[in-house]
Parts: sequence; C-alpha cells; structure tokens
Amino acid sequence: MIDYTFSESIAKEDWTLILNCSIYQEWIAKVQKKFKISAIHFASVDFFAKRHEPLFIKLNAVATLPDGKLVHGVVFVRGNAVGVLVVLRSEGKPYLLLVDQPRFPIGNDHSLEIPAGILDWSRDYRKVALSELKEEALMDADDSELIDLTAFWHEPGVEGFAGSCGVLDELIRLYAIERTVTKEELRAMDGKDQEYMEENEWIKTIVLPYEDAAHQFVDGKNLIALFMYERWLRAQGRSL
Repeated sequence: MIDYTFSESIAKEDWTLILNCSIYQEWIAKVQKKFKISAIHFASVDFFAKRHEPLFIKLNAVATLPDGKLVHGVVFVRGNAVGVLVVLRSEGKPYLLLVDQPRFPIGNDHSLEIPAGILDWSRDYRKVALSELKEEALMDADDSELIDLTAFWHEPGVEGFAGSCGVLDELIRLYAIERTVTKEELRAMDGKDQEYMEENEWIKTIVLPYEDAAHQFVDGKNLIALFMYERWLRAQGRSL
C-alpha cells in the first residue's frame, strides 16, 4: 500500500486524474516490478495547454530495493518519446534534415535536433514517429520507410534509451529514414518555419552535411541516433 500526499499547489480535484493518467500508471507499474514503494509525494504537475491532462509530474518516492536498501526517489515523470534521424542523399553525399528550436533549460536559443516528440496520443511509437516527421520536418513518410534503430541495436523488450536515468523516466525509441533527393529538393527542405503557439514551439528546418551537423550536436538523442544508424549501415554492408 502506497501512502500518497500532494503539494498544496495541486488542486484536490486533480488528485484522481493524476493517479489515473497514462504516464503515471505506466511508470508505477514498471517500477513496482523491481522496487518496493511505501510513499509518494507529488510535488508539482504541469498540464497540456489544450486539455487538462498531466504532461509532466515531479514526485518524490520512498523506495527500496528488495533487500531493503533505500534508493534515490526524486522522479520527473513525462513518459516515453520517439526520435527520427532523417538522412538525405544528394549527388552521392549524405545530409541530415534537422529542426532548430529554442531550448530554455539549457540556455540555447538555437538547438539542432532530430525530429522528435513525446508518446502522448496513440501509444504507438511508429505512428508518433511519422506524425512528428510531418509536424516538425514537414515530411510525409510511409511506415515501410522507418528503420527501427532501437530494435536493431537492443534486445527485444527494450523500448528505448534513457537520456537522464538519474531523475527522468523517459525512454526514447529511435528510428531513421533515408531519402535520395535532388539538389533542388534538398534546398526546398531547408529553412521552413513552423509555429505552434499552443505548445510554445518555434521550429525551423535545417539541412546540413552529415559530418558538419554531427559536430554541432549537443543533444544526446542525436548522437545516439548517429551511433545506431552507422552500426546499422555497417550491418547492411554499407557506409556513408
């Protein structure tokens, strides 16, 4: 039995909503398989802008290993996510289609990233990956084009890689997509603006040569995607 408490900033009428939301239910079901939890305090909750559903949950749990050893219990629950490495080839040279957007937490107003998003609607990684390609990269793609890098690299049952496993529950599943394009098509993909005011997202597409882009990355999912993709290429007997 878990003893639940809530911060005064969380409305009492939201308690049941928080306990029953999908990101919390999936997280608690997973951690209870390996840990014993006696208490959870919900420190804060942020909701989606368009609907009253938890987006981010910060909590502090009293949890132990099976042998009774206490573990660090501060968790930022946000659920899993997907990312797609878009590799474009033109005149024999590889390029990456990326999105440039401000990232306030790291003090960067121009963060280069692969198209990505949280698993927030269908719970289907592939559908969300295709949706994010359309939304962020303005690219229509078919499911058959997705290369599941996570499935290639990891054992079955692994949903994705953990970007900050000391505090964040998120696992990111990574895919790649390859396209051969003309120089004109390459130029047309570069510099497109998207504004999503409901989510405070201001995005521009950026096309860069593969190696040039790689040396500008600070986002972890980008580098992990490159690593997996290059290993996948090697397994196919191919190179960049």
